[in-house]
Amino acid sequence: MTQKPKDTWSAWKECVRHRQVFLVVSVMALLAAIVVSASIPDEYPAYIKISDERKETDILLGLNNFSAWARGAIDQRKGLRMPEVYAQTVRTREFAQEMSKVKIEGYHTDYYHYLLEHHHSPWWEDIFSSLFDNGDEHERILDLIQNNIQSKASSIYNTTLLQVTDQDPVVATMLADTVCMRLEQRLIQYQRRRATRDLAHANDRTAQAEKRFKKAQKEYIEYSDSHADITSPAAQAKEDHLFDEYEAAFSSYNKEIELLRRAQALVQKRPSTFAILNHATVPVKKSRPATFGYMLSFLFISLTLTLWIVLGKRKYKEYRMNHTLASEWKS
Repeated sequence: MTQKPKDTWSAWKECVRHRQVFLVVSVMALLAAIVVSASIPDEYPAYIKISDERKETDILLGLNNFSAWARGAIDQRKGLRMPEVYAQTVRTREFAQEMSKVKIEGYHTDYYHYLLEHHHSPWWEDIFSSLFDNGDEHERILDLIQNNIQSKASSIYNTTLLQVTDQDPVVATMLADTVCMRLEQRLIQYQRRRATRDLAHANDRTAQAEKRFKKAQKEYIEYSDSHADITSPAAQAKEDHLFDEYEAAFSSYNKEIELLRRAQALVQKRPSTFAILNHATVPVKKSRPATFGYMLSFLFISLTLTLWIVLGKRKYKEYRMNHTLASEWKS
């Protein structure tokens, strides 16, 4: 039995032949996107942009000219004052715990209970939460706070963008200001603790340097007085050696006194933190739901799946036809 020629087909023609299917799928995808978008509560982002306001007059306080111009002296007291550290600090669990206690004006409650009572979720999240136990409610609220507080650091411009998202634009603005204030308080506390610790170390080093200086001074004076009439080379060499130790101890003592005065000045001064480049304003434009984005996503996914199904069915039909022809030819 002779074999029939294979049936050739075009993917484009196959799609055109099923254009009604693609049209129906597209309409259903758009409707689903609209329903999903309408089910998501509106959220508004409030922004604050900050920049490091490090002052060289504060950092280089009490240093000599060489140390003041050395870059290592500038970086020595940098500590937490970096955009990357700012961004990481506000995203920590500890910071979320602190923010949960913030009082929300107009709602007469704190941020934790505000989210617990006034935060709305999409209907599918409520269904999943009722079907599956998500664990501790306290941890869930803290996760929500961490998701609402976002940050982005720019090492190029030395800035940090702080963002707080909430379903109430006024609350989002207030929380953005609170995040900035809490971050500033944390930096001030850190710098004061560090300055106090540095002052204690400076006092210890100064006391030790003073002991070495007085010891070297006493040894040199006693040896000079006891060997005033001796002019032997060995005695003179011993006296020169003690005098060199005395001068080295005196120089080290003066250096420690200089650093101690600087540490005392840094403890007394008010720590500088950062400058606010853009203050938070009540947002008008919502960040979500993005209806147009959902429509594009749903269209792309549904049309891609439909295309694979249509072409897959056609390919399977061709495979079955070839298999039938091959069986008839063999028989």
